[in-house]
Amino acid sequence: MFRFEFPNILWLLLFVPLITTYFILWQRKKRKNLNKAIENHLHNNILPQLSFGKQRFKFILLMIAFAFVVLATANPQKASTIGNKERKASDIMICLDVSNSMLAEDLSPNRLERAKLAINQLITQLDGDRLGIVVFAGSSFNFLPLTSDYSTAKMFCDIIDTKLIDNQGTDIYSALQTAVKGFGEKKVKKRSRTIILISDGEDLEKVSEDLASEIAKEDIIINCIGIGSTQGTKIPVKENGVETFKKDRDGNIVITKLDETTLKSIATKTDGKYIRATNSTLGLDAILKSIDSLDKNTTQGINFKDYETMFYIPALIALLLLLIDSTIFNAKNKFINRKFFFGKE
Repeated sequence: MFRFEFPNILWLLLFVPLITTYFILWQRKKRKNLNKAIENHLHNNILPQLSFGKQRFKFILLMIAFAFVVLATANPQKASTIGNKERKASDIMICLDVSNSMLAEDLSPNRLERAKLAINQLITQLDGDRLGIVVFAGSSFNFLPLTSDYSTAKMFCDIIDTKLIDNQGTDIYSALQTAVKGFGEKKVKKRSRTIILISDGEDLEKVSEDLASEIAKEDIIINCIGIGSTQGTKIPVKENGVETFKKDRDGNIVITKLDETTLKSIATKTDGKYIRATNSTLGLDAILKSIDSLDKNTTQGINFKDYETMFYIPALIALLLLLIDSTIFNAKNKFINRKFFFGKE
């Protein structure tokens, strides 16, 4: 198996045809202007050292070297250990609360950052499973569709913050609906489907429990993680660059509390687990073990345990081309058969 660690860098290869087109037009214009100034048969007498062929050859070398530098920067990799193994495959949709209450600091450094750290750790343990992320507050949307590209999943997880959704609230009902749609209309064979709901549970609508019962009929399990303090804590905010605490319309400081009742009920209705998050563990490890223990078919797959970096190969080729280019001068050389190597001038 072969891959590039940073495939987005390959877009730089588009500069090769663009620069080549510009060079061709520039050289044609240069030759045209030269013909206007000097008769064609007088070129060798007036400019005996001028060689358009060498200029073209050096340009080709530079463009090929540039292409190999791009390939090296994208870091080509190949699987160094290959073997067959059985693995259990699941589709996992994480519903992550991004309302302002997730900025509370009863978990370090705050509820949201602690959840993101745990999700990243979960991603490193996945093997063949597909992961998606739904973010929600007063509304929800599918932030990351189901994917087995774990590096992309980590990248998306890192950029999650409370600014992704403007309207505030904790609409768990909308989040669960979006997650179910994210699985697709048709269930993929040999894959269990699981929703992991991470929230402080302050669901003002109180209709998500009814939806959980409907979701259970589709053989989807909802595991819930309660994040925050049941005693309540303040929500830090910045106003005009000054750190303060969120206040209601009457000027009173808002206290956010973990509502375990709603989350426990949602998990129970789908035979899922409810876990209370702490600073030491968010509970995702226990939920992943629960997912792996589900009665699901195993699939035979190729196991690529590790990838061997091969950037040095295109890097060495690029260096060799640059060294060759440095030895070729633009001027003609009587010791080199210019007609054979560089074409007729």
